[in-house]
Amino acid sequence: MVQMGAGSIRFASAWVAMLVALLVAAPASAATIPSACHAFSPESTTYAELARQPSRWICRSVHWADRQPVAWLRFDAAGWRETGIPKSFVSRVAKFEQLDILVIGADGTAKATSLKTGEATPRAGGSVFAAPLPEIPADTQAVVIRIVHPWNAGLLAEGKLSAKKGGEGWPVWQLVLAAILVGLLTAPPIYDLVLYRTAIRERFVLLHAALTLALAAYVMTITGLSSLFLDMSVTTHARLDGASITVVVALATLFTADLFEPYALSRRMRAALRVASAFVLLVSGTAALFPPFLDFTAQTYFYLGFLPSFAILFAAIAQALRRGSRMAKFQFVAWSPIILCGLERIARGLGLYGAPPFVDTLLYFTLLSEVVVSVMGIADRMMTLKQQRDTARAEVRMLASLAEHDPLTGLYNRRAIEPHFSTLAKEGFTTFALIDLDHFKAVNDQHGHTMGDAVLRAAAQALAPDEDTLAMRLGGEEFLLLLRGRKARQRAEQRRQALSRHISRQVPTLTSPVTASMGVIEGAIETLEAETFADLYERADKLLYEAKMAGRNRTISEKLTLFLPRRKDRRHQEDRRHAA
Repeated sequence: MVQMGAGSIRFASAWVAMLVALLVAAPASAATIPSACHAFSPESTTYAELARQPSRWICRSVHWADRQPVAWLRFDAAGWRETGIPKSFVSRVAKFEQLDILVIGADGTAKATSLKTGEATPRAGGSVFAAPLPEIPADTQAVVIRIVHPWNAGLLAEGKLSAKKGGEGWPVWQLVLAAILVGLLTAPPIYDLVLYRTAIRERFVLLHAALTLALAAYVMTITGLSSLFLDMSVTTHARLDGASITVVVALATLFTADLFEPYALSRRMRAALRVASAFVLLVSGTAALFPPFLDFTAQTYFYLGFLPSFAILFAAIAQALRRGSRMAKFQFVAWSPIILCGLERIARGLGLYGAPPFVDTLLYFTLLSEVVVSVMGIADRMMTLKQQRDTARAEVRMLASLAEHDPLTGLYNRRAIEPHFSTLAKEGFTTFALIDLDHFKAVNDQHGHTMGDAVLRAAAQALAPDEDTLAMRLGGEEFLLLLRGRKARQRAEQRRQALSRHISRQVPTLTSPVTASMGVIEGAIETLEAETFADLYERADKLLYEAKMAGRNRTISEKLTLFLPRRKDRRHQEDRRHAA
């Protein structure tokens, strides 16, 4: 299992390296034009009014967020001299109410066309959409994009013009790599479900499966692959984007609360993780759906809603590391890069700054590394739990063995045999021989209990079991043999006679030999099935008592028949006396 896990990890790591190398190596398109300046205004403000107030334009990539309801992006004609006349506006998928495109002529006049959210087209290859531009005359001074109620600062910071109709998209090979990435993310849930079904029924295994599927859904949206399969508007795409990452963070906190060892986190920390999961679903999840009772500024709550979860995740990992948690090491490596990328995206979403597109590529690497490291961590946790359970089972078996064996002689005790007696009878153990050492009390009185224990251990060795003989100590100096096969009564008698010789050899300091008396019952399987262990013991004990009364050091036996009732005159008695 360990070798298979290591091979899987090496395979996944090779895919990670290939995907990241290819994604990072993708050249930035030279056919896009970034905005020269941007501005914010009330809805009533016109472009002519803004054009007369140069101080209201921000011509650096800072301050991308504002509480005013309208955002303006200006693209100067000098920006497309090398790329050619622009044909579309491209930006991050986000909700907006209206997008106006103004073509500013040489005389300063503006020709405007308007688009609603549903008229923009989500594209495969990044979480972006494209809006067509009207015809751009050669003497155009600038193209201005007016966006009413933008919900995401990234819609402004990442807005650009493209010289290609329909905007810039990923080449086919990059889309294939994105699809492979999604495929890699869907593999761990299969492993988790098999693991849960066959090896370890722990909730964190199911939570990891759900978490990885949520990550796969998130990658589908941020890479734009979902637009290849679903015909949806920019608003719907934006909702899926926000909802999927919200679910990812919520599941991550729940997963962490259940994953760590019992000693690794305090009860309060586990409760805080679960509260953080509910909080991010309530705050960020609600904002991600763009409910009508929230205005466009509610996107701030969407991003801020993640911060408590990130803070508590870091605090939980730190606490687990301080307490010596092995799993915390895996989680620190797995989640730290994702949380850092998340904080970076929050900063961009809040409009604190803009970033080049390659920064988003880092997210794909962190997602894959999280999956690989988390699978390693789960495999390690599984092995730890398996070792703990194997140890516990071994202890249970040891305790059960101790409960079923006599601690002095090592033979079975009555508890080990009586519940299974009917099964043993069906297996042929139909000879019931009850043995008692003669005058054993005198051994204890004359030589002490230590010598008596030595005699009992020697007797157990003489009665040693074999394939067709089960031996047990019922208590005190009383033993029982269950025998099957031919000449079972004779074999029992041989063991009884051997007791005296074996005890003499093992305990040579005895002043007199130790003998034994025995009561034997033989019966057919059908007969014994009608008898309980207690019944046979009672009958064998009576035979043993008769042997004692007849002078000890002898055997009295009885053979049960199926059809005839038991009578004393059908007893077969055998008296054998051996000289002391």
